[in-house]
Amino acid sequence: MADEEDPVEHEVNVYLSKTLADKLYLFQYPVRPAHMTYDDAPHINTKIKPDQKKVEIELGLNTRGDNYARSKGEQIAINVDGGGDQPGYYSSGMMDKQVFSSMACSETAGRYAVGVWKDGEVHLTPLHAVVQLRPNFNYLDSADSRLKVEVGAGDTGGGESSQDEAEEEAKPVTMKFARQETDEAKARRLASYAYLQKKQEEEPWRPLQFYDINSGVAESERLKLVSSKGDEISEFQIQANEYLRALVPPLGETQEEKPAMPSNVLSLTQLRTMPLPDQIKALLTNAKVMRFSQLMALLPQGTESMGALRSLQQVAVLVQGCWVVKSEVLYPKEATSPHSGVAADHLCRGRDYVMWRFTQSSHVTRKDIASIVKLPAEDVKDILEQMSRIRANCGWEFLFAHDSDFCNRYPEIVLRQKMLWDAKYQGLCNQLKIPKEHEKKFKDRDPGVSAGEKVVRRRRSSSSRSNRKRTLSGRSVSDHSDVEMDVSLKSDIDNSTEDEEVPKHERMDTQSALNGERLSDGAKATSCDISSVSLELRAELVNFVQEKLYSRFVLTASELKRLFSIKQLQCPSGHVFLSGVTDSILEETVKEVGGVKLSNQWPSNTKAEPIYALPKTGDKLDKMRSILLGLFEKSHKISRKAFLQCVEDETGLQLNEYDARLLLKDYCVQKGPLWYLKGTQGES
Repeated sequence: MADEEDPVEHEVNVYLSKTLADKLYLFQYPVRPAHMTYDDAPHINTKIKPDQKKVEIELGLNTRGDNYARSKGEQIAINVDGGGDQPGYYSSGMMDKQVFSSMACSETAGRYAVGVWKDGEVHLTPLHAVVQLRPNFNYLDSADSRLKVEVGAGDTGGGESSQDEAEEEAKPVTMKFARQETDEAKARRLASYAYLQKKQEEEPWRPLQFYDINSGVAESERLKLVSSKGDEISEFQIQANEYLRALVPPLGETQEEKPAMPSNVLSLTQLRTMPLPDQIKALLTNAKVMRFSQLMALLPQGTESMGALRSLQQVAVLVQGCWVVKSEVLYPKEATSPHSGVAADHLCRGRDYVMWRFTQSSHVTRKDIASIVKLPAEDVKDILEQMSRIRANCGWEFLFAHDSDFCNRYPEIVLRQKMLWDAKYQGLCNQLKIPKEHEKKFKDRDPGVSAGEKVVRRRRSSSSRSNRKRTLSGRSVSDHSDVEMDVSLKSDIDNSTEDEEVPKHERMDTQSALNGERLSDGAKATSCDISSVSLELRAELVNFVQEKLYSRFVLTASELKRLFSIKQLQCPSGHVFLSGVTDSILEETVKEVGGVKLSNQWPSNTKAEPIYALPKTGDKLDKMRSILLGLFEKSHKISRKAFLQCVEDETGLQLNEYDARLLLKDYCVQKGPLWYLKGTQGES
């Protein structure tokens, strides 16, 4: 019915010509009426800067016309060239030309095209750039500068004569040496307008040859706007769904065409099209601080909390029971401060220190923060505004009250985050040169501990003695929860002013367990290397190994060493990673963050290397992870059906297809119907 009311009158084939797609410019003259063209004006010179898409054209003036004031033209030429005998800018002695300089007026010129109608067909050629040409009056600036030079020369030489010339008296010369440029100064210089202007001026001009509109060369170039018959058929003769996709591309392809939105605006419709880790990262990047309950409310219905927590710990850290986006996510390596140009690593250190302070107290003062981080006032204020609000007579208060509900529901994650913050603070002490008394001031007071954290402390305190006994009698290194308990316990032993007094012999035994004296495969692991390294190196190693293990789940010894070598190449001179780290130290660090060394020794015909895995992450699938790793101790390959059957036999539960595939993809690679452990012979 719709076709009958609106019939098709005529069909036209549309072709796309790309011969001149990267060379076609559209010139606009906004200060010139449309009926007054420059077609008849003589072209003296034309040049271009291709990278900047900048064009400059010199056109001749009609000095014999009724509208030309000859006396004014001669006066301008004298002002510019000085009226000497030598030929200058105006060789004819009068202003006989004008200069037009261009500026880009659209960043999306590719959306426009030049169309040619020929033989009942439309041929389109995309534009490379659209520029606007305006008169350039730089010659007036050159006249002023020349006049200043002449006046200055006249003032210095007016009172001198040949009789007064004498040798100048020798004067001492003061030598000045430029001091080394700091990272902050270099970042500000590279982001300055003067530097960007200098880079633009360094691009050389390229001369162009002008051809009249009626010349043969111009005619042959215009023929390139018509697609050749060798282009087969029209590019628009495609399937209907493909044409619709080209006409309305997906959101990702048109992102650069959208107008800029406020940084705190995020489309939930667009959010639903992302994978879960990207959704969480986008939400945290926009909100900066969120409660876990708020995050789950924004995620799609049916999202499992443990799956969200796994992705959440990759992009955020726990502060006051709430999640704050990591500094390295907000400030990538190549980024600089929009206020002062400070480099990203300095901003990350300052922001990490602010977050650590909020883990100790719900209030901070900007003056106290600035005295430690040594950042400009604008950057300190920007960091504080991301996660706190100002309170009269109190300083800056954290945005949310302590989330006790989250801490009570997930005590293992709280302990793991506390361990991460302890390690992070050790690195900040060395990087920011924090005095020891400053550390003791907050460590001893610890006013930010809330009811939720006290519950965790009571749980940890009640189980500490049993953990110590298990450590002394022999404990499997695969017990990840015990490892976390002991590592977290160390800070309580060092700062036991609030807890009960620990007997001296128990303190020594627990300290020995913390230094790595754990049993693995029936024998005591050698921990002299890891316990003897500095606190700074230990903290950096824990951060590095935990990041790699928690993102890959399985690492071979060679892969771990390869990743560590890459990290060493990225470190600046003097970094603790360059002081010498042995393989045994790396292995002990893997155990310290909760990893285990698998006892697989297959295939037997090749030299087996150690394989490390992460058996526990703190979610409901930890038991299944242990079963999966146990299967690989018997064979180097398994099937999904065998894994599901083994889980049902040992736990009495039926693992759903989604969780089963999630676990297998975390730890294995698929070859046909079978699954091989990552890093084994089957993977290659």
